[in-house]
Amino acid sequence: MFKFGKSLKTLKGLMTNRLVNNISHHQAKAFLDNGSSLHNCSINGVLEIDAGQEWEKEVVIENCIVENLRCLMVYFQKKVTIKNCYLKNASFNFSYFFGGLVIEQCIFNNYLDFEAGGHNDSGFIIIRGNQFKGFVNFCDCWFTSEVYVKENVFEKGTNICSKDQLISCDVPMQLALNSGDLSIESECRD
Repeated sequence: MFKFGKSLKTLKGLMTNRLVNNISHHQAKAFLDNGSSLHNCSINGVLEIDAGQEWEKEVVIENCIVENLRCLMVYFQKKVTIKNCYLKNASFNFSYFFGGLVIEQCIFNNYLDFEAGGHNDSGFIIIRGNQFKGFVNFCDCWFTSEVYVKENVFEKGTNICSKDQLISCDVPMQLALNSGDLSIESECRD
Protein backbone atom coordinates (compact mmCIF):
# COMPACT_ATOMS: atom_id res chain seq x y z
CA MET A 1 0.00 0.00 0.00
CA PHE A 2 1.16 3.54 -0.77
CA LYS A 3 2.54 5.35 2.26
CA PHE A 4 2.42 9.12 2.68
CA GLY A 5 5.64 10.67 1.45
CA LYS A 6 6.53 8.11 -1.24
CA SER A 7 7.47 9.55 -4.58
CA LEU A 8 5.33 9.53 -7.69
CA LYS A 9 7.69 7.05 -9.33
CA THR A 10 7.39 4.68 -6.35
CA LEU A 11 3.58 4.93 -6.29
CA LYS A 12 3.24 4.33 -10.02
CA GLY A 13 5.67 1.40 -9.77
CA LEU A 14 3.69 -0.21 -6.93
CA MET A 15 0.42 0.33 -8.76
CA THR A 16 1.72 -0.98 -12.09
CA ASN A 17 2.58 -4.26 -10.36
CA ARG A 18 -0.99 -4.53 -9.03
CA LEU A 19 -2.94 -3.35 -12.07
CA VAL A 20 -5.18 -6.05 -13.45
CA ASN A 21 -6.93 -4.23 -16.28
CA ASN A 22 -6.08 -1.54 -18.76
CA ILE A 23 -9.56 -0.20 -19.60
CA SER A 24 -11.04 2.63 -21.61
CA HIS A 25 -13.02 5.47 -20.10
CA HIS A 26 -16.15 3.96 -21.70
CA GLN A 27 -15.59 0.66 -19.87
CA ALA A 28 -14.89 2.45 -16.58
CA LYS A 29 -18.06 4.54 -16.95
CA ALA A 30 -20.10 1.39 -17.63
CA PHE A 31 -18.80 -0.14 -14.38
CA LEU A 32 -19.76 3.00 -12.44
CA ASP A 33 -23.16 3.15 -14.17
CA ASN A 34 -23.82 -0.38 -12.89
CA GLY A 35 -22.83 0.56 -9.33
CA SER A 36 -19.51 -1.33 -9.48
CA SER A 37 -16.25 -0.09 -7.99
CA LEU A 38 -13.08 0.47 -9.98
CA HIS A 39 -10.06 -1.37 -8.53
CA ASN A 40 -6.56 -2.04 -9.84
CA CYS A 41 -6.98 -0.59 -13.32
CA SER A 42 -5.45 1.95 -15.62
CA ILE A 43 -8.17 4.09 -17.16
CA ASN A 44 -7.40 5.75 -20.49
CA GLY A 45 -9.21 8.80 -21.87
CA VAL A 46 -11.65 11.13 -20.10
CA LEU A 47 -13.81 9.36 -17.51
CA GLU A 48 -16.74 11.74 -17.19
CA ILE A 49 -19.53 11.30 -14.71
CA ASP A 50 -22.83 12.69 -15.98
CA ALA A 51 -22.66 16.49 -15.87
CA GLY A 52 -25.67 18.27 -14.43
CA GLN A 53 -27.17 15.08 -13.01
CA GLU A 54 -27.90 13.52 -9.64
CA TRP A 55 -25.63 10.50 -9.18
CA GLU A 56 -27.40 7.94 -6.96
CA LYS A 57 -24.62 5.35 -6.72
CA GLU A 58 -21.60 5.20 -4.44
CA VAL A 59 -18.37 5.87 -6.33
CA VAL A 60 -15.24 3.91 -5.33
CA ILE A 61 -11.98 4.21 -7.25
CA GLU A 62 -9.03 2.43 -5.62
CA ASN A 63 -5.50 1.55 -6.70
CA CYS A 64 -6.02 3.04 -10.16
CA ILE A 65 -4.17 5.21 -12.62
CA VAL A 66 -6.63 7.65 -14.17
CA GLU A 67 -5.75 9.74 -17.20
CA ASN A 68 -8.58 12.24 -16.69
CA LEU A 69 -11.53 12.23 -14.23
CA ARG A 70 -14.12 14.90 -14.99
CA CYS A 71 -17.08 15.53 -12.70
CA LEU A 72 -18.70 18.83 -13.64
CA MET A 73 -21.84 19.83 -11.77
CA VAL A 74 -22.55 16.32 -10.47
CA TYR A 75 -24.80 15.95 -7.41
CA PHE A 76 -23.36 12.91 -5.65
CA GLN A 77 -26.07 11.54 -3.34
CA LYS A 78 -23.77 8.86 -1.88
CA LYS A 79 -20.16 8.83 -0.81
CA VAL A 80 -17.32 9.25 -3.30
CA THR A 81 -14.07 7.45 -2.37
CA ILE A 82 -10.79 7.80 -4.23
CA LYS A 83 -7.87 5.96 -2.58
CA ASN A 84 -4.32 5.07 -3.56
CA CYS A 85 -4.70 6.49 -7.06
CA TYR A 86 -2.61 8.50 -9.48
CA LEU A 87 -4.72 11.03 -11.39
CA LYS A 88 -3.04 12.91 -14.21
CA ASN A 89 -5.99 15.31 -14.55
CA ALA A 90 -9.15 15.71 -12.48
CA SER A 91 -11.88 18.28 -11.91
CA PHE A 92 -14.95 18.50 -9.70
CA ASN A 93 -16.26 21.97 -10.62
CA PHE A 94 -19.72 22.76 -9.19
CA SER A 95 -20.05 19.22 -7.76
CA TYR A 96 -21.91 18.57 -4.52
CA PHE A 97 -20.91 15.71 -2.24
CA PHE A 98 -24.11 15.20 -0.25
CA GLY A 99 -22.99 11.72 0.86
CA GLY A 100 -19.39 12.74 1.56
CA LEU A 101 -16.01 12.58 -0.12
CA VAL A 102 -12.86 10.66 0.83
CA ILE A 103 -9.61 11.27 -1.04
CA GLU A 104 -6.69 9.42 0.57
CA GLN A 105 -3.11 8.67 -0.43
CA CYS A 106 -3.44 9.86 -4.01
CA ILE A 107 -1.27 11.88 -6.33
CA PHE A 108 -2.92 14.56 -8.46
CA ASN A 109 -0.49 15.61 -11.18
CA ASN A 110 -2.10 18.88 -12.36
CA TYR A 111 -4.42 21.71 -11.34
CA LEU A 112 -7.43 20.37 -9.40
CA ASP A 113 -10.70 22.30 -9.30
CA PHE A 114 -13.49 22.00 -6.71
CA GLU A 115 -14.88 25.48 -7.49
CA ALA A 116 -18.43 26.22 -6.25
CA GLY A 117 -18.82 22.75 -4.75
CA GLY A 118 -18.93 21.09 -1.36
CA HIS A 119 -22.40 20.80 0.15
CA ASN A 120 -21.54 17.67 2.10
CA ASP A 121 -24.85 17.65 3.99
CA SER A 122 -24.82 14.13 5.43
CA GLY A 123 -21.22 13.08 4.94
CA PHE A 124 -17.71 14.10 5.90
CA ILE A 125 -15.12 15.36 3.47
CA ILE A 126 -11.76 13.76 4.23
CA ILE A 127 -8.69 14.78 2.23
CA ARG A 128 -5.73 12.97 3.80
CA GLY A 129 -2.22 11.91 2.84
CA ASN A 130 -2.25 13.21 -0.73
CA GLN A 131 0.30 14.89 -2.95
CA PHE A 132 -1.09 17.72 -5.06
CA LYS A 133 1.49 18.72 -7.68
CA GLY A 134 -0.67 21.55 -9.06
CA PHE A 135 -2.77 24.22 -7.38
CA VAL A 136 -6.02 23.06 -5.71
CA ASN A 137 -8.93 25.50 -6.12
CA PHE A 138 -11.80 25.65 -3.61
CA CYS A 139 -13.14 29.09 -4.62
CA ASP A 140 -16.82 29.58 -3.68
CA CYS A 141 -17.17 26.20 -1.92
CA TRP A 142 -19.68 25.80 0.89
CA PHE A 143 -19.01 22.95 3.31
CA THR A 144 -22.14 22.15 5.30
CA SER A 145 -20.70 19.34 7.45
CA GLU A 146 -17.31 18.26 8.75
CA VAL A 147 -14.17 18.67 6.63
CA TYR A 148 -10.79 17.12 7.49
CA VAL A 149 -7.68 18.18 5.55
CA LYS A 150 -4.67 16.38 7.00
CA GLU A 151 -1.17 15.24 6.05
CA ASN A 152 -1.29 16.59 2.48
CA VAL A 153 1.42 18.16 0.35
CA PHE A 154 0.18 21.14 -1.66
CA GLU A 155 3.19 21.80 -3.90
CA LYS A 156 1.66 24.85 -5.63
CA GLY A 157 -0.69 25.71 -2.77
CA THR A 158 -4.43 25.99 -2.36
CA ASN A 159 -7.00 28.60 -1.35
CA ILE A 160 -8.95 26.39 1.07
CA CYS A 161 -8.09 28.74 3.97
CA SER A 162 -8.22 32.03 2.06
CA LYS A 163 -10.33 34.89 3.38
CA ASP A 164 -11.32 36.37 0.00
CA GLN A 165 -12.28 33.31 -2.07
CA LEU A 166 -15.84 32.87 -0.72
CA ILE A 167 -15.17 29.59 1.09
CA SER A 168 -17.77 28.87 3.80
CA CYS A 169 -17.75 26.23 6.51
CA ASP A 170 -20.80 25.58 8.71
CA VAL A 171 -18.57 23.40 10.93
CA PRO A 172 -14.97 24.51 11.64
CA MET A 173 -12.57 22.78 9.25
CA GLN A 174 -10.03 20.38 10.82
CA LEU A 175 -6.52 21.04 9.45
CA ALA A 176 -3.33 19.26 10.52
CA LEU A 177 0.15 18.46 9.24
CA ASN A 178 -0.29 19.88 5.73
CA SER A 179 2.58 21.41 3.80
CA GLY A 180 2.33 24.22 1.27
CA ASP A 181 0.45 27.52 1.31
CA LEU A 182 -3.22 26.91 2.21
CA SER A 183 -4.24 30.60 2.05
CA ILE A 184 -3.51 31.75 -1.49
CA GLU A 185 -5.87 34.61 -2.37
CA SER A 186 -6.63 33.61 -5.97
CA GLU A 187 -7.70 30.70 -8.14
CA CYS A 188 -4.19 30.44 -9.69
CA ARG A 189 -5.44 29.63 -13.17
CA ASP A 190 -2.71 29.46 -15.76
